[in-house]
Amino acid sequence: MIAEAIRTSKRAVIPYVTAGLPDLDATGEIIRALSDAGAAAIEIGIPFSDPIADGPVLQKASHLALEAGFTLDGLMSGLPRWSAGVSAPLIVMSYINPFMRRGMRETLVRLRDSGIQGVIIPDLPCVAAGILEVCRDIGIDLIRFVAPTTTEERMREVVSQCSGFVYAVTIKGVTGERSSIPPEVRRRVQEIKSLTDLPVCTGFGVSTTAQVEDLLSFADGVIVGSHLMARVMDSPDPVEESREVLRKLMA
Repeated sequence: MIAEAIRTSKRAVIPYVTAGLPDLDATGEIIRALSDAGAAAIEIGIPFSDPIADGPVLQKASHLALEAGFTLDGLMSGLPRWSAGVSAPLIVMSYINPFMRRGMRETLVRLRDSGIQGVIIPDLPCVAAGILEVCRDIGIDLIRFVAPTTTEERMREVVSQCSGFVYAVTIKGVTGERSSIPPEVRRRVQEIKSLTDLPVCTGFGVSTTAQVEDLLSFADGVIVGSHLMARVMDSPDPVEESREVLRKLMA
């Protein structure tokens, strides 16, 4: 289970990798490298033409993956091989449109059968009880965002419709590396923890080992995406680069 993997990790860092970049075979190798390097879980981003929550780095990664011929069918064909060879739970992050086009339940079932243990849908409707029920029924975690602007009433609703872990967004706006993380994140994580027994993991803006260290002093885990993908896109050896980036963040 995702929650257990986070709780038992000595240093729960969850890397994000854009699927299909530089190609699907490389994605599988990157996932294995990240798992070998000690990732508590791995978030696999589904490329999308209008990624509203993503900053420039992840927008570029999504665009390049789509240009390289990424398809969801191709990903799900490769996932069983990759998931069988890794110890870290695999989580898919996708906007809702690709799921709705294929059928929400059908897509989630196929992901589960391919080895995916959790799903994040950034543009999920406010009331997600129906989708949570489907996830519980088929045995896959639904991970949800709590943003800096989320009201207490809304926070309670989100937490009640969540499993695996709660994703506490550290900054206002889109993803992307930041030189500092707002100090009020600590208070927000404490507020979420008062409402749930689920692990609370922080993400958006994380780019340094010092930030990871600080966030892990009060959060259960840290998600790192743009920092990793920027280096993967610039490296002649993206597999080894992903391994080294994670090792440095976990040092």
